[in-house]
Amino acid sequence: MKTWKILSPKVLTEEERPDNITADTQAKVKVTQVLFTGTELSAYLGHPKPKYPLIPGRFAVGVVGETGAACTVEKNERVYFRDCSPCGACPACLHGDADNCAEPKTAGVNMDGYMRDFVVAQESGLSPLPPSVSDDEALFIGIVSHCEAVIDRLNVAKGTHVAVLGAGEIGNILSQLLIYHQAVPILIDSDEEKLAVAAQCGVYYTVKADETMEENIARITGGRLAAGSVYSSFCGLAPDLPFGITAAGGIVVYTGYGFPEISAQLKTALDKHLTLTSVSNDRSGDAAAINLLVNKAVNLAPLNPQKYPASKLAEIFRGEAEKAEAGKRTQCCIINML
Repeated sequence: MKTWKILSPKVLTEEERPDNITADTQAKVKVTQVLFTGTELSAYLGHPKPKYPLIPGRFAVGVVGETGAACTVEKNERVYFRDCSPCGACPACLHGDADNCAEPKTAGVNMDGYMRDFVVAQESGLSPLPPSVSDDEALFIGIVSHCEAVIDRLNVAKGTHVAVLGAGEIGNILSQLLIYHQAVPILIDSDEEKLAVAAQCGVYYTVKADETMEENIARITGGRLAAGSVYSSFCGLAPDLPFGITAAGGIVVYTGYGFPEISAQLKTALDKHLTLTSVSNDRSGDAAAINLLVNKAVNLAPLNPQKYPASKLAEIFRGEAEKAEAGKRTQCCIINML
């Protein structure tokens, strides 16, 4: 069974690795699709300090091939692989606070991911998929779940403005979910193409990150600024940008896996009595995310990620790494593992 493994920065290998059921609560799943995102690219480039050797692939779907005697998932059932789990052993976990786990296990980051032919997984790590959610949509379950956790942390009232910095997959989906929850997102990015895609998804207020940004946000909010702001890690914008566009007494949430160095003007945040917090491993739950997809709370069609066969993986990793190092836009794409 083929497995793709990163041995060190920019070194990707393909090898054979047997995977067999060893417990009644396990299922052997044929991986059908994996989402290639910035997580995979960061692991390939050595950020932020991945533990090698590492099988990449955080978000994936598959079809159950074999099951242990105690499994309730059925053969040929479509499933989504859980991408993030609490460690269960740190003080936060032991006190029932898994959202603040000190050592969360994240597929393709600090535990092996899903870029392989087959995965033997505990049934508890699999979420059965309803017929109304396609494989392409299911690849975004983890991102939808993460965005819901961000919205829970924001805790803003209906009708209030939320500035979302970074129009990648997280920023786009987060903005759509804010609309679903009756907030008013203002999506900000320097990439006009990403903003145009968000507009196709139904995000009304999109603002280019340039010298007119603060003026435009003041105009949209009637001079009140945003009640809350969300900064998506490594979006390419200055990490202290939220301080100037968030209203006094507001909240700023930094989100994503790993955060940039913030040599920010913290005095501005203190003078405005801003609450600064972060969401990295918090999750609202895959079941809730699946329900949102069933109810079409987000429109994923305009994202239109390109599809490539697994045979192109080495080429994709090299090409995306070259673009990232040249400061060019990288792509989110779907890897067909069949």
